[in-house]
Amino acid sequence: ALLEGVRPASGGESKDHYLELRDLESREVLAGFGEGYGLPCAFVHEDTFYAFAARNENRNWHNVTMFWSKDLKTWQQKFVVQEENEELFNSSVCAGPDGFVMAYETNDKTYTPFSVKFATSKDLMTWTKVPDAVFGKDRYTACPCIRYANGYYYMIYLEHRTPRWCFESYIARSEDLVNWQLGDANPILTANLDDEGINASDVDILELEGKTYFYYNVGDQMTWGKVKRAVYNGPAKELFESYFPR
Repeated sequence: ALLEGVRPASGGESKDHYLELRDLESREVLAGFGEGYGLPCAFVHEDTFYAFAARNENRNWHNVTMFWSKDLKTWQQKFVVQEENEELFNSSVCAGPDGFVMAYETNDKTYTPFSVKFATSKDLMTWTKVPDAVFGKDRYTACPCIRYANGYYYMIYLEHRTPRWCFESYIARSEDLVNWQLGDANPILTANLDDEGINASDVDILELEGKTYFYYNVGDQMTWGKVKRAVYNGPAKELFESYFPR
């Protein structure tokens, strides 16, 4: 299944934003929930489906809210990461060796918008921000997608490249969420086809039957965009490690 954030092409009110879970191939809607929310990511643990999303209010994005359900019919929700003086946007969650880790995008004015902060949890219910863990303090780094493999957290995120003016997805890794190493062969994803404009952003990853599926957004970052899929014929761990040969 694929979790989607449904939103107007431009403008709109909070009620025009909501979340849908769809069958990957048939596109059948399996669940609809989260009115007023968008920029979601999905996570499944044991017998429960979790969705993390930002709340849209007055055309701004606030906090990270977690939705969860065992049957995709009855939903519960709670704020899990809150900030008073900054907007929060895309988030991503993975399992690590000591619980769970969230990467979330912020426009904290202390740093160059956008940057990525981190939080951890033992039980998915209570989240604690990681002190001193801010990725991309000096440049645009958005749309995080975080995973864990063999002692490293791997994060795919968006770089704004100039002077050519394009948006490319890069990969970095860290053992502690504070110190990060960039991959040797970045970008991991770039807009290089006629229908992709200047943007390859908002990556999310699905592993299925030995393959890794990349879902990402293309467009011009202003007036149009669409979702595409790329496939790596192998597990994500293998792909991640290939960018860090040393």
